[in-house]
Amino acid sequence: MFRKHWITICVVIICVLYGIQIVWDQTHHVSEIPILGYHHIVEDCDKELYYKHNMWVNSLSSFEEQMKLLHDKGYHSVSLDDVYEWRMGRKKLDDKSVVITFDDGFYSAIKYAQPVLEKYGFDGYSFVIGSLIAPHRKSYQPDIRQHATLADMKDVSHMEFYSHSYDLHHKKGGFKVNLLNEKQLQEDTKKAAACTSIEYYAYPYGKYNTTIQKVLKKEGTKLAFGFNENRKARITDDPYALPRFNVDAYTKLDVFYQMVSQ
Repeated sequence: MFRKHWITICVVIICVLYGIQIVWDQTHHVSEIPILGYHHIVEDCDKELYYKHNMWVNSLSSFEEQMKLLHDKGYHSVSLDDVYEWRMGRKKLDDKSVVITFDDGFYSAIKYAQPVLEKYGFDGYSFVIGSLIAPHRKSYQPDIRQHATLADMKDVSHMEFYSHSYDLHHKKGGFKVNLLNEKQLQEDTKKAAACTSIEYYAYPYGKYNTTIQKVLKKEGTKLAFGFNENRKARITDDPYALPRFNVDAYTKLDVFYQMVSQ
């Protein structure tokens, strides 16, 4: 009799725990995540002096304020590998997951953003324009948007580097990605791969078409990212067209929090 009661109790406990797990999964495991996109970060005095009206240049204080908010609200950064596994249905992400990216490969992501990321326990991902990787860099000049060198990218903690194309970051006469044929886009992608990893790829200006998507798939890229769609990435999204939020100099803190929380 005692054994039967004990078995019944064990079965009830297992059922309760299973139910709790289901509720937890439904409550905390999400089907969409925020992917944040930045460009250039400068000290506040340089923002005022050189980039006052440039929306693509964020002040260091605003960036740190945003990272502190994420930290204080319990958010944690997830890797692009995590995003890939999530998109493929092999990994679950919770409702405090966030991805932090930087476009164009500016040295400021290393000089200013990386220490802030490290301070709050976050990781970031910089998408680099291969043709603009500087062979050598003079001392830091705040009035110039300097691109990082390969030496700058070595041994950097809390930041990884991927491709922003080799030389597609042009829009004179139209976005360059739309002006090249498949062979030319493939050549650009191979050149990009010789500079930095193309495992993950951000389209210049967030612009893409089916031809560049075809090329990236053929070359082994796992995920590719747009820009300025200003919505969360969904697990059902095309893996070669994942949206990102544009976090620019005019993004107020309350709007920033809405990006990640709603």
